[in-house]
Amino acid sequence: MPFTYTREGWEHTEVPVRLRLRLGEYPLSYVCCTPAGEVPRTSTSVCSQPSRVYLTTVTSVLVTVVAAGVCTRVVGADMQADSPVTFPEEGALPARFPPDRPSTASETPEEGYYLFTTPERSLEQIAKIQAEMPQGSFALPKADWSVLSRTRRILTEGGELRLLALGDSMVNDTMRSAWVAKLGEAYPKATLEAWVYVRGGGGCQHYREENRIARYVLPRKPTLVFIGGISQGGGIEDIREVIRQLRAGLPEVEVLLATGTFGSLADPRAPRELAKAPYSGTSDYGARLRELAAQEHCAYLDMTTPWAEYLRSSGMHPPRFYRDRVHANEYGEQILSKILLSFLGP
Repeated sequence: MPFTYTREGWEHTEVPVRLRLRLGEYPLSYVCCTPAGEVPRTSTSVCSQPSRVYLTTVTSVLVTVVAAGVCTRVVGADMQADSPVTFPEEGALPARFPPDRPSTASETPEEGYYLFTTPERSLEQIAKIQAEMPQGSFALPKADWSVLSRTRRILTEGGELRLLALGDSMVNDTMRSAWVAKLGEAYPKATLEAWVYVRGGGGCQHYREENRIARYVLPRKPTLVFIGGISQGGGIEDIREVIRQLRAGLPEVEVLLATGTFGSLADPRAPRELAKAPYSGTSDYGARLRELAAQEHCAYLDMTTPWAEYLRSSGMHPPRFYRDRVHANEYGEQILSKILLSFLGP
């Protein structure tokens, strides 16, 4: 249903929200990551995190040097206190690179849920973004190919890899980076088909219900399912249930579980604060997700750590990689692409 985001809540509009969000006119990408049953009241607090509907200063920030957005040593989680970037009270900063390759298929299976194909960027546009973005580095994560043997065989020897990404607006941002296009470039023998299935604040606590896996995921017969984002709510058993529903219908499906990135709960310059974020790979949630992956024979990727390393090593203030107080801009999306490519690349 077409709608727009205002201080008062959601209102109808003449332009489908997916199109307008794709053009960067809204603080979210296609969907709002707001907790089920809640309506966000301001664009300063739109994410499914314990901060609820108002963003407040929760800790102080100790700044040693602040100059032109250069990243500095801090203690605390309020990035806005020393940010060189001012975000609009409503909406997001304008997109520098609106996706140049429209989705070939999309549907709204239920109100608030979106299902569409990806990638939505060309390799040429990705190259332009990566050439312009601030450069950084991170320790390369190592893939456990023993639980992704089918995926590796298809990528290296040829065949059709059908990927489906499941989650919230952070998963949508990850997929909008068009890392799938880069994966196809890295493995020219493989044919890739990719779908994104997301909702605002979408975690496995939602996808396990109402027979959604059987109705919307299994018919696409994915060979690899990516489950990530910041909206799982620490629900390890919800994730386990979704994995089991997937394998009940597709016994050979492989699953990649990933921790979260971005969000407003932690400053990536402050590792201790980052470890408190409920979606972080350095938190208790990360340890439990890794344990779940081992128990259910899934791949595990801590995306939090390399994401934070990249931001810190870039020397830039973190909001340079955000489009609003919660979500990645095009530069931030490409960090996530680089992480996934380093994990699954040759």
